[in-house]
Amino acid sequence: MGTISWQTVTPDEAPELQAIAAALEAFHGWLAEHGHMERGQLISEALAVLASDTRNDVVDVEAVLAVEFEEFFPLDRAYLDALAGDCELVCIAEENGSVRRTWVEDGPVTEYVSFNESRRGVSETPSTRPAATAAYFAEETVLKDPGAGLVSVLAANSSDEQLAEIANEIEDLVAQPDWGYDDIAVATKQSGSAVTDTIEALEGTGIPTESTTVIGFGDDPAIRELLAAVRHLAEEDEDESPEHGPDLDTERLDRVSEMDSLENAIRWWATDSGLKQRIADRASPLDARAQFGNVRRAFRMAEFLEETAFVDTTWGSFKQMLERAHEYASQQNQTSATDLDGGVRVDHLQAIKNESFRAVFLVNLVDGEYPGDAFLTRLFPTERVVSMPDYPGVTQLDEGDVDATFPTTSTASGLPFAQYHTEHARRQLAIGAGAATERLYCCLYEYEDTALEERTQASRFLTTAYEDLPWVIEADEPHITSERAAEKYLLSRVDDTLAEVRRANSQNVTVSLDEVESELGEIQDLLDESGSRGAELREALRARVEFANGEVRR
Repeated sequence: MGTISWQTVTPDEAPELQAIAAALEAFHGWLAEHGHMERGQLISEALAVLASDTRNDVVDVEAVLAVEFEEFFPLDRAYLDALAGDCELVCIAEENGSVRRTWVEDGPVTEYVSFNESRRGVSETPSTRPAATAAYFAEETVLKDPGAGLVSVLAANSSDEQLAEIANEIEDLVAQPDWGYDDIAVATKQSGSAVTDTIEALEGTGIPTESTTVIGFGDDPAIRELLAAVRHLAEEDEDESPEHGPDLDTERLDRVSEMDSLENAIRWWATDSGLKQRIADRASPLDARAQFGNVRRAFRMAEFLEETAFVDTTWGSFKQMLERAHEYASQQNQTSATDLDGGVRVDHLQAIKNESFRAVFLVNLVDGEYPGDAFLTRLFPTERVVSMPDYPGVTQLDEGDVDATFPTTSTASGLPFAQYHTEHARRQLAIGAGAATERLYCCLYEYEDTALEERTQASRFLTTAYEDLPWVIEADEPHITSERAAEKYLLSRVDDTLAEVRRANSQNVTVSLDEVESELGEIQDLLDESGSRGAELREALRARVEFANGEVRR
């Protein structure tokens, strides 16, 4: 419904979409009767104002400059046309640079609009290797080596180890005198858990992060706590009350249930239970700000129930509304509403488009992710979506549509739908690579984090870049710059040493025990100087050696 609302789509062929559109129209009608408006109606309402006699009361400009025009949806273009009116309108678009619009509309944006004058800017030859790599991903052009910059392939065994390698490389960079954390970005293909998992992994190593992708309603621990309280209040019979944690004060909730106003009751509970203080204590400033906003949204739901006759004003209704919002909420991207505070930028690729960072890490460059499988909606199977001619996304395609949208050819598939979304994934990589000014890291891993440890394949885009671009090289072994990396090296060195000794016995290989003894002696000296932490690591080393020898102790 949200997709249809923002795009003003009117399905007339697929019966499922017609049913959704009818429900949306009825919902909008009911909202209008009760003085409300759904967010997706904002542009449509603005268009109505611009077309009315009150236009001059809200628009006072002589010219309009539209940038990033290649990403304007049809509704965006209609709004821009109405906003400009008789004013001078200038639109700037980047060729082969659209990732947002091309998800719902194929071809270049110039196919859908006409101007009095069109001018094509002169393209400059990329001056750095990351920029030349971005041009290769976007247009499949192999340029002369610019000589400046660095493009490295950073490989690890698993996805978790990949993030650990990224963290260590970041610490190595910021150890240099002219580098800061805000010079660096880590980009994922999708938003949601991909971003939050990366943030947690980096912050777990002590690296500060910032993001424009904030915690959504479904991920918010404050909302989960609020939902637990509402579920308790919604149960009339104490024997049927759901299980709750020890922090949920049932006596306080009993007082809440006696209040007349549902909104005032839930506000009082949140204040008296110290929810605000807990949010501030356990969350970073960015996440705390997002969680406060989500709690305010929950308060507005309670207010909505009290003001409308459409739904009963009961704890049961509030529980149902909150549960559905929690279950189906998506990760929110709030670029313009977020104040960044100087950490490593962690976001999905579309969020860093047209920004610049000295170093960019592109994570999960495996074939299952780039290109991966096209994913349009969880509501219908992909096979059904492809057969819907009026679905609000790119589904009905032929080879000419693919060629008109993308100059690259990266797949042997004969299905235009698969070809289109494969090239779209490659375009996303071009956007991420273009954000790097000095260093670009293409990160991947060899095994999935599953019980079977399935082996992954490097992204086909990265494989061809490695073959065609001589400056794409494997990353050097990073220096040890963090305590976690030091611990990992320390424990792995013991394993490697034992393995070398065993191979010497079975493969007729010579190993210098004097060198082994010297190295382990240096480790012992370092542990002696490390106080209590060194003592803990010495115990870990001893346990590691005993376990390798088949000895088990508590």
